[in-house]
Amino acid sequence: MGAIGAGMLMVALAGCGGENTNGGPTSPARTTAASSSSDAGGSDASGGASDAGGADSDVRTKGLPPENEALKAPDKTDYLGISYPTDQGAQATARYFIDAMYYGYATGDTGPLESVTDHASCVECTELINDIHSWRDEGKYLTPARVKLDDEWTVDKSEDLTKTEYWFTVDELQIRRQDSSIKTVAKTQTASAFHLAFEDGAWVVRACRWEKADGLQE
Repeated sequence: MGAIGAGMLMVALAGCGGENTNGGPTSPARTTAASSSSDAGGSDASGGASDAGGADSDVRTKGLPPENEALKAPDKTDYLGISYPTDQGAQATARYFIDAMYYGYATGDTGPLESVTDHASCVECTELINDIHSWRDEGKYLTPARVKLDDEWTVDKSEDLTKTEYWFTVDELQIRRQDSSIKTVAKTQTASAFHLAFEDGAWVVRACRWEKADGLQE
């Protein structure tokens, strides 16, 4: 991916405690939000449950179809290096965050997403979690998605933060309520940027942002 794209996205995220100024239909919260797995390392629908979530019916959307009900939470053990204070660990956490977001919109379960969120600083994370809860209350969900890794890299590092980008593509999805189709979401490539900190032996997201990648290409 071009350096211009990386620079634009990170400049937009710089200094944030993190307002998402993108919003609207190009935000993962509104378009590509559900999850079965990531080609970058998430577990598939038959994989093990996460230590942060799982298939607890009390935190899931009621009346899910079988393909959504069968989804398991992304398993951190499938994300190589996620427990270590390295660039690889930060990138793995970004992938896990995106997979957990997709899983959340497909099931209503936000446990995995919350497990890698700095609740005190990540405004975007809180908005995502609240939005998933709203979907769950409305009986709305996203069809299962597979995330395809396009590129990822570390942009910058300091003593406190690692800044990384993760570009991914998700095929066409549908937003549904029970068995009725509400909206079709076209195949989209997304560029996401994360500020992450390694705290108490684990990575957490302090801020994040995303844009449709076709608007950032050089």
